[in-house]
Amino acid sequence: MFKSASLIYNPGSGKKLGHVRAENFAARWQAMQPRRPLQLLPSASAEDFSAKALAHYRKGNLLVLMGGDGSFSLGISALFAAAKKAKLVNPVALLPAGSGNSFLRDFGIADFDTAADRLFAALAAKKVRAVDCGRFRFARAGQKYTRFFINIWSIGLVSDINLLAARLRKAYTLATLLKIPGHRRYIYDINADGRAFQQAVNFISVSNSKYTGGAMLMAPMAETADGKLDAIVARLPRRFALLGLFPKIFSGKHIESPHIDHFTFKKLRIGFTGTAPVMIDGEMDYADSVEIDVLPKSWNLLV
Repeated sequence: MFKSASLIYNPGSGKKLGHVRAENFAARWQAMQPRRPLQLLPSASAEDFSAKALAHYRKGNLLVLMGGDGSFSLGISALFAAAKKAKLVNPVALLPAGSGNSFLRDFGIADFDTAADRLFAALAAKKVRAVDCGRFRFARAGQKYTRFFINIWSIGLVSDINLLAARLRKAYTLATLLKIPGHRRYIYDINADGRAFQQAVNFISVSNSKYTGGAMLMAPMAETADGKLDAIVARLPRRFALLGLFPKIFSGKHIESPHIDHFTFKKLRIGFTGTAPVMIDGEMDYADSVEIDVLPKSWNLLV
């Protein structure tokens, strides 16, 4: 199946234990796969991580991405951006070593050791799973862009909080407490698979997998290979009701609120006035227009 492997990793992930984990994994790999050489490739930046992932993604070589969900997204996005078709043929393996580690929880993997065990088991059994990917097309300052996401995309209060938290060294609780008192709902024109409506919302989150921010169960109904994306739309009329909503996301009970809507789609458009901050797998960008669609079972995960 593979003659060699390349491990791209973020040395600063997992409280700067990325390099130690990479070396420990390499030692285990050598013991279990002596005929398949493994190359360790630390990244110097987000751009370098993407470039290395692209350079080492080829037939016969297993690409292993190690880091948080943001690193996974960087690597997979780079591969899709360079692909001639909206599909990746060669399998990819993921090792969680960040602070959140949300995406792999959908596969029953919550820590690095479990991920390593599952990787070697899947390698021995030649087991891969086809996974969906989200595609985000947008305009900004007259230019058109395309990005990809494997976990979550958001607009509205969630992206506002994430943007502030980045300035506060990822202090998400503080950012939430600072943003909610002055929050006003956004008016969006929404078109989901041809069904058009206008709504005043706190936020819209689009999920490909169940979890976000670690163990927050944002979209408990989501499936990674159902050919659809799940939209969670919050439209709470009172600001401080949001403070009671956010803790419920850890159990998924937030969707029981009459002010939370859920729907699945294959193609979504969101219209609004001006430029809005958006979150793509934990990273921030800005958009003047939004179009999202799903790429069904478009990449293969060794798991």
